[in-house]
Amino acid sequence: MTANTSPSTQSIAVVVTVFALCIASIPNAFSTIDQVATIESCTSPIFPNLMSRSALGWIRVIFAGFIFLVSAHRMTEDQDMSCNYLKESKLKRDQKIDISGFRGQLLFTSLTWNLLGLSFAFSGLLTLFVDDYNEQYSMSEINEFTHMKGALRASLLIFETVAPLTMLVSVVVTYALWPNALRGGVEGATDGFKAKSILLQHNANVIMSLIEVGLLGGLPVRFADMALAPLFGVFYIIFSWGFRFNWVPSGEPQFVYFFLDTTLGRTSTIALLLLLGILALFYAFFVIIDDILLILGGGQIAHVGLVATLSVIVCRFKD
Repeated sequence: MTANTSPSTQSIAVVVTVFALCIASIPNAFSTIDQVATIESCTSPIFPNLMSRSALGWIRVIFAGFIFLVSAHRMTEDQDMSCNYLKESKLKRDQKIDISGFRGQLLFTSLTWNLLGLSFAFSGLLTLFVDDYNEQYSMSEINEFTHMKGALRASLLIFETVAPLTMLVSVVVTYALWPNALRGGVEGATDGFKAKSILLQHNANVIMSLIEVGLLGGLPVRFADMALAPLFGVFYIIFSWGFRFNWVPSGEPQFVYFFLDTTLGRTSTIALLLLLGILALFYAFFVIIDDILLILGGGQIAHVGLVATLSVIVCRFKD
């Protein structure tokens, strides 16, 4: 008999409440975004004495190209996975979930990875565009170009959405998914995490985000736009609920992440609250990272040290 996998009333209430709060805050965010989404804040290097605007643009574009190449390579791989559910789960275990080809791009890790690629591609091309036209026009004239304000807003909003998501992915893999797989005691349970493309997706993602805010352009993240990342998370939770019968050919309900397992009842609701709360904390970190760097001295050594230290803390490469 198939277990009842309908989301609990409490989980639905959490998702609806967070969604409503996020939507309600968006008009206020858009009313003030032009104060921050400027040519200088979106296309200027943190250390102009070491990096030109052109170099910043090309590094961002190279990051984007690397991300999309990894995604393309992963779509050529034949992969499957099984979720290491908690003991209380009522779902059928040892089900092999096919994540080959495009299906692998439906994982939260892959969606976040590709969104980061979009962010670097957009901000990189915008930076190169500004650098090229700055030879003929002043910054104020470029700012008046058709669609320039929209492009600056998009560059900022995409990065504000994805930066905390990359840290969430790395921390969840390092401190929740990987340890949970090891506790299961099944040989080869962590092999999926150690595949090269997957290792890159849940480690290089946060490293590149930290490099952007600490060493490259320092795209700003503001509290007024905090709704963006949780809104993305809410959409993925809804997707997981709706797609649970499509992961395996038999139609048995499955989830690719154990904490989204709706058969856990109250535990699932608590997990959703924790994830959304942790995501909010990571967003706040990206907001205050400039203040942290100033406290550390604000120099190049402080920037490199913070990026390196955080990367070591949140990344994992082996058992």
